[in-house]
Amino acid sequence: MRYWTIPVLAAALAAQTQTGEVTTREEIPSFQSTVNLVRVPVVVRDKQGHADGRLQKQDFQLTDRGKPQYVSQFAIEGSAVAPRIPVGAGHARPAAPIADVPGAPAAEGSKLVVPTHFVAFVFDDIHLKMEDLAHARIAALQYLEHGIPAQARVGLFTLSGKVSFEFTGDMAKIRETLMKIMPAPPPPPCEPTFVAYLADQWVSRGDGSALGTQANVTADCLDLQGPARAAAPGIARATLHEAASLARSEAIGSLRALKNTVRLLAGMAGDRIMILVSPGMYLPDELQKDLSESIELATRSGVIINTLDARGVYTVDPTGDADRLHLKSPEIIATVLQYDNLANLAQGMVLLDLAHGTGGTALSQNDFLSEFNRLSNPPEYVYYLGFYPKDLKPDGRYHEIKVTLANGKGMSVQARKGYWAPSHEEDSATTANREIGEAVFSRDEVRDLPIDIHSEFFNTSADDATLTVTAHLDIRQLSWRKQDDRSRDDVTLVCALFDGNGNFIKGTQKVVELRVKDDNLEQRLARGVTVSSDFDVKSGPYMIRIVVRDAEGRQMATANRTVEIP
Repeated sequence: MRYWTIPVLAAALAAQTQTGEVTTREEIPSFQSTVNLVRVPVVVRDKQGHADGRLQKQDFQLTDRGKPQYVSQFAIEGSAVAPRIPVGAGHARPAAPIADVPGAPAAEGSKLVVPTHFVAFVFDDIHLKMEDLAHARIAALQYLEHGIPAQARVGLFTLSGKVSFEFTGDMAKIRETLMKIMPAPPPPPCEPTFVAYLADQWVSRGDGSALGTQANVTADCLDLQGPARAAAPGIARATLHEAASLARSEAIGSLRALKNTVRLLAGMAGDRIMILVSPGMYLPDELQKDLSESIELATRSGVIINTLDARGVYTVDPTGDADRLHLKSPEIIATVLQYDNLANLAQGMVLLDLAHGTGGTALSQNDFLSEFNRLSNPPEYVYYLGFYPKDLKPDGRYHEIKVTLANGKGMSVQARKGYWAPSHEEDSATTANREIGEAVFSRDEVRDLPIDIHSEFFNTSADDATLTVTAHLDIRQLSWRKQDDRSRDDVTLVCALFDGNGNFIKGTQKVVELRVKDDNLEQRLARGVTVSSDFDVKSGPYMIRIVVRDAEGRQMATANRTVEIP
């Protein structure tokens, strides 16, 4: 969900009408432009695995907890689509001098090459084994040695934060930094490699089998015989408690590092790609919401996260753990194998969720060099579907999303799986802003209050025009509040403008304060209230959305109109 405020005016304007009974003021819109917008990246592939870029909004069907949702925003991006100005482009850093990019040709008549492609390599030095890191590092060096284009910048980061080098085109510095990345230390004696999963199953879910498995591992590993074997459960409890605490701390640090890298990429102008090199990680249930927030931040910032499973084509083989832990019993080895399978599936799901949730690609092959070549570029086509959930409650619950195609035989759909609802209670002002925001970005028409819309435009140049939207509200049905000799109510009127693709462009918010004397009430009721808004626009089709809400009765009126500016 996005949470940035609509940039309409730099400051509130002076009151337009001051009659003593009716005051109209224009404000910076207090609702949020994407108050409950859920942005869903979708990649559609054919039977050969090629991304398809021919689909339209009506080709997609989207449900939230099984309930159909209206796709209010639709866009397509990717390497095969004409480039756009990304969110945050205004905060991009100055381009590096061409001299900083070895061998890069200078543009004719220019001393600078403006970087437009940013790739952040993020190595999971918390979970990577030495052999996996070595293979990934060699492939990364081979990929980078082919030469970095003048318009590209590469950054190197680790989840531990011990190694970090921001975006550069200097190959020597990249090579030097890459060699500083060190793997995670091997697990302590008598701890399986999947101990984080085992610990969470027991500590968080009360899985007694997990404790029993660790107790058996401990007994075999320490060669506890006879009466001494009775000490194994106590040692196992301590081991799992410690492992659960460490795993949680490492997971929190990993997610924080991912978010920081996304934020850094978000400030760059151009393609923003993160390549996470990791064997996956296990996240306890309590941190799944943090993972969703990382995905939300990336989708909101236009950052694509690609993941490379550093284990390659992984075949579960417990022999290594069995030998290292000196396991003897075939039954214990079988149980270890079972938990190892479950742990690896859970670890891999994190990589899939990060990639699929941001429109990226998750790879787990053995040809790392080819995979780096593929992952360093955005997908050919990524569809972005935006919707405003109906009747969303601030209960903090998880909402499962499902995206399908109306006629998608033979096509595979990769999309974000879900999101979390807000978890805080709202005061009356926040509730009003949320309701107005939701109404603005809906398409439903509500007529609690009668409203009429009129629009006109005049051209100011061949491609520019001024569009004037006038809304007339019948106020006879307002829920007036009597105070002294006046009838009182505040009416908020929002006028929002959307382009032909349904994307929000700009909007105004005006508040009409009604303080009508009893002697004048009948006349004022007959006249109603008229509010106008002006927009500077380009040629093209537009949709006008009017939303009205009164403070006393909390009644709503919404209406849509379309206009074509030639």
